[in-house]
Amino acid sequence: MQLSIILAVLPLALAGVLPRQNNGADFGLCNPSIDFQLGRGNRAADEGTFLPTDPLVAQGQSDALNPNIITNRVCDQLTNVCEANQAAKDLCAQAQAQVEAAGTRDASTAQLFNSALGF
Repeated sequence: MQLSIILAVLPLALAGVLPRQNNGADFGLCNPSIDFQLGRGNRAADEGTFLPTDPLVAQGQSDALNPNIITNRVCDQLTNVCEANQAAKDLCAQAQAQVEAAGTRDASTAQLFNSALGF
């Protein structure tokens, strides 16, 4: 019985389409996580920026020095394109508030946001 469940879920996990859930939050079509990278695009090698990791969420969005721009984008896209449920939107708003309160602009900021969303 357990093997049949694993075999049924494995292809979904490998394809990256396993539903994302946290306390009833369903992020729908999207992975709401963000990343932080130094020297992205035409930036200086020591300049770090944030960007959503999911192409659907990031579509049309440039990287940003300010993490609040990116967390706002992620939370907006949960409504606009991701088909996320209200629990996911509420969780995103809480994660967004944690990032704003932290006031950091480095890799720990992305980790904080992602962890608050269950990633």
